[in-house]
Formats: sequence, structure tokens, C-alpha cells
Amino acid sequence: MDKYKEIANDPAKLEASLKETWAKIDVNGEGSVTHEAFRVAAEAIAKQMNIPGMKPPTEEEKAAAKKLVDPNNTGRITFEGFKALVQAGIAKGKKEGKI
Repeated sequence: MDKYKEIANDPAKLEASLKETWAKIDVNGEGSVTHEAFRVAAEAIAKQMNIPGMKPPTEEEKAAAKKLVDPNNTGRITFEGFKALVQAGIAKGKKEGKI
């Protein structure tokens, strides 16, 4: 967990980590992915991270996340949408004292 806190609190490390993770999500390098492809990749990455106490999102959290990652409702998620989602998660974690 300390590794993730360190990354979350270092803008340069966070940006590098986000780009590395996005490359695993956008495997074709198209610049965007479908919601389904994002969901599948995100679940696999979350499982790999194995963060203690991490719970699946509620329906309300899913709806809020969808607005962040696809604000124009195009059906596709870009790096910027992904980054906004992660930054919102970090802000929530900091507010709750987890980061």
C-alpha cells in the first residue's frame, strides 16, 4: 500500500504510472477504449494490485465514474478520462485518510 501512497503523492510518478497503466488498457494504441474493454481491464488491474479493503464500486459510484471517464457520452474512454477517474479516487482516498 505504501507504494501506491508514494505514487499518489508524487505528480511525476503518478503521471508515469498512469501512462504505463493506460498502455495496458489501450492495448491497440487507438487512444480510446470502449466502456466494456475498460471495465475488463480495470477489474484485472485491480485484482493484480490486491489492495486490502478495496471494495467493488456501488451503482452510484459506477454512474459517477462513467460521467468522469466519458463526459460527452461517446461510449469511449480516453487517457484523459481515465486520468480524471484516478485523480478523483486519489482525492477521495486523501479525504478519507487512506492516502
